Amino acid sequence: MTAGMSGGEGSRPRVLLTNDDGVRAPGLRAAFDALAPHADVTVVAPVDQRSGASHQITLESPLRAHRLSDLPGWMVDFTPVDCVKLALGQLLPVRPDLVVSGINRGSNAGNLAHYSGTVAAAKEAVLAGVPAVAFSLCGWDAPDFEAAARVVAALVPRVLARPLPPRTLLNVNVPRRPWAELKGLRWCRQSQRPLGDAYEERRDPRGAAYYWLSGEPVPARGAPDDDFEAIAEGWVAITPLTVDWTAEALWREGGEAWLDGLRGPPDGAPSGAPSGAVDRPPGRS
Repeated sequence: MTAGMSGGEGSRPRVLLTNDDGVRAPGLRAAFDALAPHADVTVVAPVDQRSGASHQITLESPLRAHRLSDLPGWMVDFTPVDCVKLALGQLLPVRPDLVVSGINRGSNAGNLAHYSGTVAAAKEAVLAGVPAVAFSLCGWDAPDFEAAARVVAALVPRVLARPLPPRTLLNVNVPRRPWAELKGLRWCRQSQRPLGDAYEERRDPRGAAYYWLSGEPVPARGAPDDDFEAIAEGWVAITPLTVDWTAEALWREGGEAWLDGLRGPPDGAPSGAPSGAVDRPPGRS
């Protein structure tokens, strides 16, 4: 664990630890216990459960940070992204070498990553120029974070020793298996299989309807490098994600298929609006 675990000559690395399950979640404590012997860890995590918050930030309410008594750090009202933004912008005297988000209870593979507060916290760190990794334990029932914590302990030194490219984070999903039954680590693509969303209709004591979201990813076979496929086979799925959402292939085409044929401004557009000329990226004719 100690190999490569350096935040500079003669110093311990500085790690900011957050999550979306709340500051009292056992997964966060498991991650802290795995990291603390080898890094200076500061916790800044939500007061309560914020799963599914995605990249939500708080604009219309004041944020309050409360010192923790049992861990070094703070608990913060509202969302995981609020926690990272406030930590980097106000609470921490020195920027961390790495942000770790998790260990989440439940998978964040495939399209689940888009909804995840765990992954969003790591994305926010990367947007601010700090390397980040999101960790999740797949499965909800009777979670045992021992194997996932050992994955944290194994991967964090690697990320510190071999920094990720800019604007890139790792999304790590650990199968719910004992450590000895994990097959190893697998480099994966983000699965594109659809989610099997289902809304169950229920009735409150007054007879009014309400709806509860449930469902699992559609159980279709994926590509060999699919993260869901790797997890099902017993591999720890490591998926590199980027915060650059540009559709690269379409951008490289220069937009001709979309923009050619426009003849003058649409109805109601101000005079001087663009006509049919296509503004192509530099170097393209």
